Amino acid sequence: TFLLCTFWLAQALALTGQVDRARRTLERGAGYATVLGLFAEQVHPASGELLGNFPQAFSHLGLVNAAQALADAEQTLSGGS
Repeated sequence: TFLLCTFWLAQALALTGQVDRARRTLERGAGYATVLGLFAEQVHPASGELLGNFPQAFSHLGLVNAAQALADAEQTLSGGS
């Protein structure tokens, strides 16, 4: 599983108003962080082993963008501007 793609999915779900699915997807991806909060490029889907480049800046960027999209979507749903 490529973590950046997981975070892209979470962002897309948030942008289309699917807030609950976006949150679950984001949390699932974020759960693969190390104790230092670092992400690899990929995660083995069965074992959870971190694979590929480490640390991977694009995975971190994807997390930040998805989290912002989710926060914006939640604010919109709650009637915020």
